[in-house]
Amino acid sequence: MNSTIAIRIAIAGVGGRMGREIAAAAAGDPAFHIVGGIVRPGRGTEEAGWVSVAGTSAPHARLTADPASLIPDAEALIDFSLPEAVVAHARLCAEYEIPLVCGVTGLTPEQDAALRAAAARTPVYVARNMSVGVGALLAILPDLARLLPGYDIEIVETHHRRKQDAPSGTALALAEALAGPEPDLIFGRQGIAPRRAGEIGMHAVRGGGNPGEHTIVFSGEGDEVRVSHRAFGRRAYADGALRAAAWLIGQRPGLYGPADLRDPSPVLPRPALRAAEALAAADAAARTRSA
Repeated sequence: MNSTIAIRIAIAGVGGRMGREIAAAAAGDPAFHIVGGIVRPGRGTEEAGWVSVAGTSAPHARLTADPASLIPDAEALIDFSLPEAVVAHARLCAEYEIPLVCGVTGLTPEQDAALRAAAARTPVYVARNMSVGVGALLAILPDLARLLPGYDIEIVETHHRRKQDAPSGTALALAEALAGPEPDLIFGRQGIAPRRAGEIGMHAVRGGGNPGEHTIVFSGEGDEVRVSHRAFGRRAYADGALRAAAWLIGQRPGLYGPADLRDPSPVLPRPALRAAEALAAADAAARTRSA
């Protein structure tokens, strides 16, 4: 990604696996400047030093457990922290009109509502999987389901042993792409459990260090179609999060997701966007005066 002026980003959850990956990707890309990272209170990481926490060098980046001291200095916040931190981050981004990229999964309805409320004042991008490949998969699945009417659908997702939530947010997003916002899901099977028409089987595998693998199985009487996405590492997610942050800065307040990022319409940097809006308003006022 090339840019003459680096985009100032802050990273929430910078000491986690995804936070460290985003920090490494941003530090190696001149299009981005890391202003700092948000860490959990009481963990002692504020005093540990940026490199020991984030795992990479970033000149002048600072660590803090106080989001309000860092978020106003950024042009975008990338949040891979924890569900319980999302509400505070969303409220601060709304207050200071800072675009927010949220990749936190396992959110409650109240935490989802906080993101939607923030989107009324600032652009908010929410994705349960930031990789470009999964975004493409979400785009094609509805068409594939229409082309295979009557086929049974199963989703199998595999992740490392340390992943907290199951099924994965990505697996749920895939099910929604296939069957709408309230898919009929069955989580594993045990005992006498015949398949119901229209249900989607959901299976979670946990073990080892797998960063993420998802397979959708379409089974008919005479054949089977399998579509898979496999991440080779967390860099795919980090690159996608940075791509989303760069795109989001040029958008108006609203709630965005992977389908919006696929929109090929041109993006203006935020200062240029505001200037264009001001010029349009002045032009409209001038036409009104002359009428």
